[in-house]
Amino acid sequence: MFHSIVQSIRSVYCIRDQFPRYMSELLFQEEQMGALFAVRFRYVIGLALAASAVANLSNTDSLSGFLINFVALGFYFLNTFLHAQILKNSKGYWKTKYDYISLFIDNLLVTITIINWYLLKGEGNPNFLVKSPLVVFYLLPLSLSLFQYRFSLVNFSFVCFLISYYGFIVYALVADSQAVSGLDWYRYVLGDQIILADALVTKPTIYLVLVFAVSYAIFRSLRMLLKFAAAESQKTTLSRYFSPDLVSEIVSEPEVIGKGKRQKVTVLFSDIRGFTQFSESIDPEELSIFLTEFRRRMVRAIFKYKGSLDKFIGDAVMATFGTPYPSETIGEDSKNAVFAAKSMLDELGQWNKERMADGLTEIKIGIGIHTGEVFCGSIGSEERMEYTVIGDTVNTASRIESACKDLGVSFLISEAVWLETGSPGGWDKKESVALSGREQKIHLYSPNEN
Repeated sequence: MFHSIVQSIRSVYCIRDQFPRYMSELLFQEEQMGALFAVRFRYVIGLALAASAVANLSNTDSLSGFLINFVALGFYFLNTFLHAQILKNSKGYWKTKYDYISLFIDNLLVTITIINWYLLKGEGNPNFLVKSPLVVFYLLPLSLSLFQYRFSLVNFSFVCFLISYYGFIVYALVADSQAVSGLDWYRYVLGDQIILADALVTKPTIYLVLVFAVSYAIFRSLRMLLKFAAAESQKTTLSRYFSPDLVSEIVSEPEVIGKGKRQKVTVLFSDIRGFTQFSESIDPEELSIFLTEFRRRMVRAIFKYKGSLDKFIGDAVMATFGTPYPSETIGEDSKNAVFAAKSMLDELGQWNKERMADGLTEIKIGIGIHTGEVFCGSIGSEERMEYTVIGDTVNTASRIESACKDLGVSFLISEAVWLETGSPGGWDKKESVALSGREQKIHLYSPNEN
């Protein structure tokens, strides 16, 4: 049980280790912004403390004591100013190290103020060091550490408080052992006595609870940031392969792409005609720009009709319709695939107009579509998993696309797709074609020219 508690605490305090490098850098930047905000807030606190000191001027019997308070305030403002300058102008090392120096100075100034108050009003009774209402001022540096999402700052501030507070108790015991032996609760609350057992436990426990509360608030913020970043990263990754409508559904039900299953899917293949020769005629940088633009236009057409990008294979595009969620309406996935193919050809036509206006060559593609049962799911190793579809349907769709070149057309669908879309008009039935790797011939259809 003790080991599990230690592990739980360690997981809280080591949550930063789960952050990828880019997130750690972003978090550091946010911490610095939080530190700057805390510095501005410190000025507000300082002005409030100065106003309080002026308001209590009539209650100050000693001019030197009054001046000491204002000297402490002066050092407080000086520390605040130095901290601001370091945050704005210094390198990373001092930006983080001075956070601790600033906290130490803040706690030291609170300690000096309490000692000053004791010397002025304590009447030689060291109990008033422990009973001083100014002890609550130790909460200020503790609360300001919340802005920077760092457990170490919270812990450091708490340690500074404990050293000062228990230092006061030890001094009270050494200076006057009888002074801390009272058991009268009335005199403890309203008089000059303290009950040692209560003084040793109560205030430190209250501060400890606050430390846990602040630490937990930091932990929740970091954990929420980690979850949000993971979700956004997942969305970004999924958006490369799935249409925006599907991404939200998959994120809310991520196990859908992890489970392997057999289902009916419509598969689309596309390929650029004469790409090998074309790629050898331009330099690599131009080729990279060309492929990026080509893929962008093709994917836009695919996503427009709820398609999912399975993969790019050089200049080839493989897309699926009905993954990971098959359509509830029979034939809708095949219809979407046909619409997407026509949209791809429209996109290409528009791009060719732009290219030819710039004196560039026309690009031609072939598209093949087939529908049938496949295995779909995430496959690969732990280091690299990918969601894909496997089966004879995939191979057939690829070979239908290859048949476009032999038949001199840019777009072919299988008879299964044609039937599933409702046997529409406007399609020319081709002669039965023997596809590579298949014994039986298959009927293909291409859109007519009219």
